[in-house]
Amino acid sequence: MDNPVAGKIDAASGKEVMKKSPVRIFALVIGMIFLGELGIMRVLAFFPHLSPSAAAFLAGVLLACLVLPLWFFFSYRPMREKTEECNRERQEIARQNRFLHTVLDALPFPFYVIDANDYRLKIINRAAGANEAGDLTCHALSHKSATPCSGGEHPCPMLEVKKTGKPVTLEHIHYNQHGAQRVVEVHGYPIFDETGAVVQMIESSMDITQRRLAEDALRKSEASLQDFLDNANDLIQILDLKGRFLYVNRAWQLALGYNEAEIGSLTIHDILHKDFRESSLGLFSSISRISQVVGHELVFVAKNGKAIIVEGNITTQMEEGLPVAVRGIFRDITKRKLLEEQFLEQKSLTEKMIKFSAVPIFVLDKNHVVANWNKACEKMTGIKAQRIVGTSDHWRAFYPSKRDCLADLVLDGAHDSFPQFYETFDTSTFLHDGVRSEGWFDNVGGKKRYLVFDAVPIYNRTKELVAVIETLQDISERKKLEEELERLATTDALTGLCNRHRFNELLQQEVARARRYHAPLSLIMFDLDYFKNINDTYGHAVGDQVLQAVADVIRENVRTTDWVGRWGGEEFMVLCPEATEKDAVLTAEKLRGLVESHTFETVKTITVSCGVTRFKAHDSVDAFVSRADDGLYRAKDKGRNIVEIV
Repeated sequence: MDNPVAGKIDAASGKEVMKKSPVRIFALVIGMIFLGELGIMRVLAFFPHLSPSAAAFLAGVLLACLVLPLWFFFSYRPMREKTEECNRERQEIARQNRFLHTVLDALPFPFYVIDANDYRLKIINRAAGANEAGDLTCHALSHKSATPCSGGEHPCPMLEVKKTGKPVTLEHIHYNQHGAQRVVEVHGYPIFDETGAVVQMIESSMDITQRRLAEDALRKSEASLQDFLDNANDLIQILDLKGRFLYVNRAWQLALGYNEAEIGSLTIHDILHKDFRESSLGLFSSISRISQVVGHELVFVAKNGKAIIVEGNITTQMEEGLPVAVRGIFRDITKRKLLEEQFLEQKSLTEKMIKFSAVPIFVLDKNHVVANWNKACEKMTGIKAQRIVGTSDHWRAFYPSKRDCLADLVLDGAHDSFPQFYETFDTSTFLHDGVRSEGWFDNVGGKKRYLVFDAVPIYNRTKELVAVIETLQDISERKKLEEELERLATTDALTGLCNRHRFNELLQQEVARARRYHAPLSLIMFDLDYFKNINDTYGHAVGDQVLQAVADVIRENVRTTDWVGRWGGEEFMVLCPEATEKDAVLTAEKLRGLVESHTFETVKTITVSCGVTRFKAHDSVDAFVSRADDGLYRAKDKGRNIVEIV
């Protein structure tokens, strides 16, 4: 093919010759003739004897020697300028070629110029895998083949371009520069000569391997989605804007019992329960304004007439801003609705049972708000349900100031706080996870009551604590009777002190504690001197009065931590925990002096003898008591009204 840049150079050179050569040639000829004539005439004048032929030869030589320097002088500058211009043109062509190759190498896709006859690459860019074409053919580079493509399932772009003379686009399997097989999209563009024949083809290719993989993945995904929809448990349907079915899945068909032929002739209004047809008409009339309806509840009617309660989402499919279809995904909630109705019935029954139970009951929700306050609770506390339900004021029924009730502690899981609020508490004996506490309350419903509380946590299916039920029992009368029986069983009827049985229990406890904690423990035993004479002289009634008076003196003058008991007859005991032998002696001396200085009715004065001992690590209870008894008898032997240490 003709080189356009070379043509540009030739045209520029011809224009310069036509513009400057005739003037310079004419001036040169005139100058040569004039100067030649002068020079030759002067030279020949020095050689008068030369023959005419020799003179003519000599004249020609002289003329040439004169003309040639003149011609070179006048021709050198134009020739130099013409040469420089040609060099500049060549440099521009080289620069443009470098720019063209830079642009081609910068392309992110392979680019070739291929000869139409031998398939050799004339130009190739870097993305194609080579910097120079050399003797490579397009099929050797792209297909790793020695022969061109033969057409058929793998058509050759060059053959198609030569055949049609038009640009073509084909898909090929190529190999990249690393030898990996790739799917490419090839674009061929013909280059013609002056006769219109295709002599070269520009070819570019784009790697579409990832696109093909994505398309394959999309097809597989669509197939998987279709399989998912067909095997989904939900009822899925797609309707046109007139309510006709475009698609239903297998679960829909099984639930409603229609086959594909029957579905094609149905509309949504044919399967809706009559109570929902009017609302569905309104939905379709406003479908262009509704993008999504969530949690919509409907009742479908199956082919066999069975009502199916469904709940689901309805969405509008939009294309170019216009609605084209309505999609619905529904779940059969018939069983759930039945269970909900049963639950509501059971809830109502439970609420009635709580409300009318003879046992006082109140319920706290997880936020410590009273959810139920039954009739029996109203009667016991004197507080009406309407006043307290919905509040957190349940404490007012039991306490003068705000504090946690047992149900509050259970809600908070504050088991470690039970001792802070309740003296007695334990796990419920018959209620799972329940807690029990009891005690006297000064003012519950206007009365002092001994109440037993049982608080039981209520959990939902996920094991989340949602409420606590607390029941109340008023056992005041029984507790009074029990306390009286306890008092009678442990208290000396005459003096009000601990009786021997109770004092013996206290001895067992304090001895065990002293042994465990290595704590000091002392015991004082004393009795009234000559008490038999009082009974014989004044009678047993006066003797009882003396015993009561002595008991009062002892009770009022010992520590609150000391235990005082009547051991028998006129014998008394004082058990002193955390007291050394020295402390016990001081206490015994104090009591002895107080009794001696006390004025008794009728008998006036009386004295006591005391035995004091301390607990030793190896002591048994009997040994401990026996030693105190020995001290008492020693005091009597030494004259009475003294304290003897053993």
